Amino acid sequence: MGGTTGGARRGRAAVVAVSVALAGTAGAGVVYAGPFDGRSEVTAAAVPGSEAEAERRVVSVLEGLLPEGEVREAPGDGGGAAPGAYAKGAVVLDDGEGPALVSVALGRTDSPALDLVALAGCPDGPGGVGRWGPKGTCTERVLPDGSGLLLVQDRVAPYGERDAEVWSARLIRPDGSMLTATELNAPAAEGAAPTRAVPPLSQERLAELVTAGEWRTLLDSFPRRGGGEVEPGAPSGFALLDTLEPLLPQGMRRFGRAGGTDPAHFARLQVDDGKGEAAVEVTVDHRGTNDTEEPRVEERNGPAPWSGDGVLHRSVTVTRPGGFRVTVTAYNTSRPLLAGPTRSTPPLSPEQLREIAGSGTWDRFR
Repeated sequence: MGGTTGGARRGRAAVVAVSVALAGTAGAGVVYAGPFDGRSEVTAAAVPGSEAEAERRVVSVLEGLLPEGEVREAPGDGGGAAPGAYAKGAVVLDDGEGPALVSVALGRTDSPALDLVALAGCPDGPGGVGRWGPKGTCTERVLPDGSGLLLVQDRVAPYGERDAEVWSARLIRPDGSMLTATELNAPAAEGAAPTRAVPPLSQERLAELVTAGEWRTLLDSFPRRGGGEVEPGAPSGFALLDTLEPLLPQGMRRFGRAGGTDPAHFARLQVDDGKGEAAVEVTVDHRGTNDTEEPRVEERNGPAPWSGDGVLHRSVTVTRPGGFRVTVTAYNTSRPLLAGPTRSTPPLSPEQLREIAGSGTWDRFR
């Protein structure tokens, strides 16, 4: 593409809607696509077609979403490794204020249920900045469709006054597809001095870029990885939540939903029964094994896998004859992966979990 001049590339005026602010979390990381905290695995895979073709497609969409200015090919791979990315692309944008690198990486997480939280959370610390140092900022949002949006302003070296600014926006959709846009106030990710005071796109413009509908066709073309495949005819995450909520005990306040409008096997509610905030998750699929004529019940409890010290879970799986299964899990924290316990025990007893998972209302998804 090298040396091309961009035409009118006007950004969107639409404001990204926000419904629920994410609770405080811990253990995120920096700005490129891939696992942030070492607990979430994002396996690299090839996008359909050649790597060059994938990059061309990404750059073509990216160019159309940028503001007016000169756009040219980015040096090297435009920002280093992007673990887990199916496709990536980068350009250097000069809007008259100085050349700046803008890159995009697209992929899909292995386990959306886990990675939606682990990859879209700010670390703890004063003002939510944490390891980003005194110059950094980090903002979390949950969009109306259940997608997680993470906005970060940082420096290449957080305590260096002359180092380049690195700003990013990461979107993780409920189906596990993921898009990260990164920009600098320098024309390259390494070894280039700043050419302008700040990167060219504001945080809101970055948010508009990653949530643009133009990315959907490309994101939807990525194959789902093992463990994250959604069966034909699967309900949406919100449909699962709409089924789960009436089954919860009366008086349990709901203050957060992660589900989405896309087909899914998993959804999460954040709840509070007056004894502390907690999370309740449901997974529905046809991958169980039960050759009998009666439902099979499995129970698990104790320390929650992938979670920090003190985080406990109770979980019940009811597998109907033929393999249709429903798993309901309750935690003693509202953020199972990234926050510590917010209460002594999960909000649902084993008996309540068995009743919820065994309810006939789930049969609508069989």
